Amino acid sequence: MAGRSSFVNLVQTDRVHRRVYTDPDVFDAEMARIYGRTWVFAGHESEVPNPGDFKTDTLVRRPIVMVRGSDGVVRVLFNTCPHRGSKVCYEDYGSGTRFRCMYHGWTFDTQGRLLGVPLRERFVNFDPDPAFGLIPLPRVESYRGFVFVSLSPSGIPLREHLGRGCEYFDDFCDRAPDGAIEARRPIKYGYQGNWKLQLENYSDNYHPPVLHQSALEIGARMLKDKYASAKFATRSMRTGYFERGYASGHGIADFGTARGANWMNSYENPAYLAALEQRHTPERARELMELDLHLMIYPNLLMHTRTNHYRVIKPLAVDQTEIWTYPATFKGAPKDVNDALVINTSHHVSAMGEVQVDDMQVFNWVQSGLQNEAMEWLMFKLTGVNQRVEDSGEFQCESPSEGIIRYQYREWCKLMGGDEIVRLVPGGLAAEA
Repeated sequence: MAGRSSFVNLVQTDRVHRRVYTDPDVFDAEMARIYGRTWVFAGHESEVPNPGDFKTDTLVRRPIVMVRGSDGVVRVLFNTCPHRGSKVCYEDYGSGTRFRCMYHGWTFDTQGRLLGVPLRERFVNFDPDPAFGLIPLPRVESYRGFVFVSLSPSGIPLREHLGRGCEYFDDFCDRAPDGAIEARRPIKYGYQGNWKLQLENYSDNYHPPVLHQSALEIGARMLKDKYASAKFATRSMRTGYFERGYASGHGIADFGTARGANWMNSYENPAYLAALEQRHTPERARELMELDLHLMIYPNLLMHTRTNHYRVIKPLAVDQTEIWTYPATFKGAPKDVNDALVINTSHHVSAMGEVQVDDMQVFNWVQSGLQNEAMEWLMFKLTGVNQRVEDSGEFQCESPSEGIIRYQYREWCKLMGGDEIVRLVPGGLAAEA
């Protein structure tokens, strides 16, 4: 396996070496140094609403279970029996009072404590409490119901990691009349390509007019036919498109009113708007209703307000990735609004959908194209209108660019490089030993 400095050398100011996407050693290092070191999104508290509710998943090939214990606390535990290593929870979702290993019958409560061991009296030098309970992940924290975990026992707190992203989590959740979203069961799909392709693609608004041309043209005609005579509120703070990259590799694309009227507007859903106005001022209610953001939380969470869903990137191998997309409905909203959110998410990302299928195909083509060793470097040279780096270190511009992707690789270098210092340079980034 390559050394730390050689990993960092794969990223330059405005380009990335093809090995970043094709080398299994790089992938293994990413799983250890990125997914094994930083905060990673694991689930939403609404997926386990009642004591005993659970969902299973994997994190960097490790089986985990998120469970709401009998005390009401949401925990994330390794789904591994401490006796001989079998899983103890086998369903994707469920509810119960205990977990029982199907191999030898060891039993645990919903807080992970060991309850029973068959033939316990015949175990030698065996003290089952507490060393033989289900092992909790080293760090688990949540923000607005979004649960993050870290395999590292040390590091910055979650809110510090999210930074300005907390503002956008607030926007995402405040769109619900009751101030909270509810995650529906995910739409699962995958592609034969590297996990970063989806992360970069979601941060790249250079591609949609080309890759999604047919969907955008049809959508524009439908909006024109439906809303040509309507007058829509213009959001005073976000009237035009802009991008921002900020600490820890996160980014935001705010479309303002650039993509036209949302389906969810006061002319069609007066009950929803009225419910929002019970919690917010009329101006803030309209702003939340028309919110049109892409939020990228490095390394594995993507949030989409236009159809109100979030996607979780699940790396499986250097050239194999799954995406789990969760429709996010609004607590306290009319049923027709929440039904539309689920339907529109399906239209956007499902196998018969309008947008994500294009992305999945091009990811396969990119991974195939990257097998060409004669083409060593991929470019990220596109700059934005009025591009600048603020005193806070945040990047911002007012048009599509590849700046957010450059910020993602700034964080990639930081996590993959260990002691190397990653610094901003005009138009990009660089690493110093």
